Amino acid sequence: MYFPLYEFSFTVLAGLATSLFSGLLVRYVRKLRAPKGETIQDRVARLTHSLEEATSLIANIEEEVKARSSLVTQLQNDVDRYNKLVEIKRPEVEAIAQLLRGELKREGRASFWKSFAVNFIFFILGAGVSLAITLLTKPSPGLTSP
Repeated sequence: MYFPLYEFSFTVLAGLATSLFSGLLVRYVRKLRAPKGETIQDRVARLTHSLEEATSLIANIEEEVKARSSLVTQLQNDVDRYNKLVEIKRPEVEAIAQLLRGELKREGRASFWKSFAVNFIFFILGAGVSLAITLLTKPSPGLTSP
């Protein structure tokens, strides 16, 4: 079996070069991904800024909740006031409805008698016109032709 030394050496050197190149490449990628020059002071400042922003947002949310809560309270008071007004006005509404029903009944009776009178007048006029037409179109007994 023939196994030259220089081919073996070349294979080992190629593997070593590849390994070295991939190691350097991985190191370079990790260096790129790692935060650059961020010190503890920078991280503390960033954390402080984030906390201040969170505190500000929480304060804004609290104000909004208080405003909505006061609006809910005001709306609830309005509902209570309107319900009381409805209860106070209910007897007045019933009295007005009863008065209107009475007026409608009276008006209905008066309307009935007015309609009856108008219809009766037209009935009499119709009967009179019908009688007059009958008398005018009927030949007289002495004027008959043979």
